[in-house]
Amino acid sequence: MLLQLSVVGLLGGFLLIAVLSTLLANTAAYYVLGDDAELRQAVPPGVAMALVGLSAAVLPTAAVIAIALVVDFAMVYLAYGLNKRGTALITAIHYTLTILAALGINSVLAIYQTAPV
Repeated sequence: MLLQLSVVGLLGGFLLIAVLSTLLANTAAYYVLGDDAELRQAVPPGVAMALVGLSAAVLPTAAVIAIALVVDFAMVYLAYGLNKRGTALITAIHYTLTILAALGINSVLAIYQTAPV
Protein backbone atom coordinates (compact mmCIF):
# COMPACT_ATOMS: atom_id res chain seq x y z
CA MET A 1 0.00 0.00 0.00
CA LEU A 2 1.45 3.32 -1.05
CA LEU A 3 0.36 6.40 0.85
CA GLN A 4 -0.12 9.46 -1.29
CA LEU A 5 0.65 12.40 0.94
CA SER A 6 1.86 15.87 0.24
CA VAL A 7 4.72 17.24 2.27
CA VAL A 8 2.64 20.24 3.33
CA GLY A 9 -0.25 18.01 4.43
CA LEU A 10 2.04 15.72 6.36
CA LEU A 11 3.86 18.59 8.06
CA GLY A 12 0.61 20.41 8.82
CA GLY A 13 -0.94 17.28 10.31
CA PHE A 14 2.16 16.63 12.38
CA LEU A 15 2.22 20.19 13.74
CA LEU A 16 -1.49 20.12 14.56
CA ILE A 17 -1.19 16.79 16.39
CA ALA A 18 1.99 17.95 18.18
CA VAL A 19 0.38 21.15 19.46
CA LEU A 20 -2.76 19.35 20.64
CA SER A 21 -0.76 16.56 22.27
CA THR A 22 1.52 19.10 23.97
CA LEU A 23 -1.47 20.92 25.43
CA LEU A 24 -2.96 17.62 26.61
CA ALA A 25 0.37 16.58 28.17
CA ASN A 26 0.56 19.92 29.97
CA THR A 27 -3.01 19.46 31.24
CA ALA A 28 -2.14 16.00 32.56
CA ALA A 29 1.01 17.28 34.25
CA TYR A 30 -0.87 20.22 35.74
CA TYR A 31 -3.38 17.80 37.26
CA VAL A 32 -0.58 15.85 38.95
CA LEU A 33 2.02 18.57 39.67
CA GLY A 34 -0.12 21.66 40.08
CA ASP A 35 1.64 24.93 39.38
CA ASP A 36 5.01 23.18 38.99
CA ALA A 37 4.02 21.95 35.51
CA GLU A 38 5.50 24.11 32.77
CA LEU A 39 4.41 24.10 29.14
CA ARG A 40 7.99 23.73 27.86
CA GLN A 41 8.28 20.40 29.68
CA ALA A 42 5.22 19.09 27.82
CA VAL A 43 6.75 19.66 24.38
CA PRO A 44 8.86 16.44 24.19
CA PRO A 45 5.93 14.13 25.09
CA GLY A 46 3.68 16.06 22.71
CA VAL A 47 6.06 15.81 19.76
CA ALA A 48 6.79 12.14 20.49
CA MET A 49 3.08 11.31 20.54
CA ALA A 50 2.63 13.15 17.25
CA LEU A 51 5.34 11.01 15.68
CA VAL A 52 3.69 7.86 17.00
CA GLY A 53 0.32 9.14 15.74
CA LEU A 54 1.69 9.45 12.22
CA SER A 55 2.85 5.84 12.37
CA ALA A 56 -0.78 4.78 12.78
CA ALA A 57 -1.19 5.01 9.01
CA VAL A 58 1.19 2.12 8.39
CA LEU A 59 1.26 0.05 11.60
CA PRO A 60 -1.38 -2.22 13.12
CA THR A 61 -3.57 -0.67 15.82
CA ALA A 62 -2.27 -2.89 18.62
CA ALA A 63 1.32 -1.96 17.78
CA VAL A 64 0.51 1.76 17.76
CA ILE A 65 -1.20 1.51 21.16
CA ALA A 66 1.76 -0.34 22.69
CA ILE A 67 4.33 1.98 21.13
CA ALA A 68 2.37 5.05 22.19
CA LEU A 69 2.25 3.96 25.83
CA VAL A 70 5.94 3.11 25.98
CA VAL A 71 7.07 6.27 24.18
CA ASP A 72 4.77 8.50 26.22
CA PHE A 73 6.00 6.96 29.50
CA ALA A 74 9.63 7.40 28.48
CA MET A 75 9.20 11.00 27.33
CA VAL A 76 7.22 12.02 30.42
CA TYR A 77 9.87 10.39 32.60
CA LEU A 78 12.65 12.28 30.82
CA ALA A 79 10.79 15.59 30.62
CA TYR A 80 9.56 15.81 34.20
CA GLY A 81 12.11 13.71 36.10
CA LEU A 82 9.50 12.11 38.34
CA ASN A 83 9.44 8.74 40.00
CA LYS A 84 7.75 5.88 38.16
CA ARG A 85 4.45 6.32 39.97
CA GLY A 86 4.14 10.01 39.07
CA THR A 87 5.26 9.29 35.53
CA ALA A 88 2.68 6.51 35.19
CA LEU A 89 -0.07 8.82 36.46
CA ILE A 90 0.79 11.61 34.02
CA THR A 91 1.11 9.07 31.20
CA ALA A 92 -2.28 7.52 31.97
CA ILE A 93 -3.99 10.91 32.10
CA HIS A 94 -2.25 12.12 28.92
CA TYR A 95 -3.15 8.94 27.07
CA THR A 96 -6.78 9.11 28.25
CA LEU A 97 -7.10 12.76 27.24
CA THR A 98 -5.56 11.96 23.85
CA ILE A 99 -8.06 9.15 23.23
CA LEU A 100 -10.99 11.35 24.29
CA ALA A 101 -9.81 14.17 22.02
CA ALA A 102 -9.35 11.76 19.10
CA LEU A 103 -12.82 10.31 19.57
CA GLY A 104 -14.34 13.79 19.80
CA ILE A 105 -12.55 15.02 16.69
CA ASN A 106 -13.49 11.84 14.83
CA SER A 107 -17.15 12.31 15.76
CA VAL A 108 -17.15 15.94 14.64
CA LEU A 109 -15.54 14.97 11.32
CA ALA A 110 -18.09 12.18 10.83
CA ILE A 111 -20.95 14.61 11.39
CA TYR A 112 -19.35 17.15 9.08
CA GLN A 113 -18.82 14.62 6.29
CA THR A 114 -22.40 13.32 6.44
CA ALA A 115 -24.13 16.67 6.83
CA PRO A 116 -26.40 17.72 3.97
CA VAL A 117 -25.06 20.53 1.84
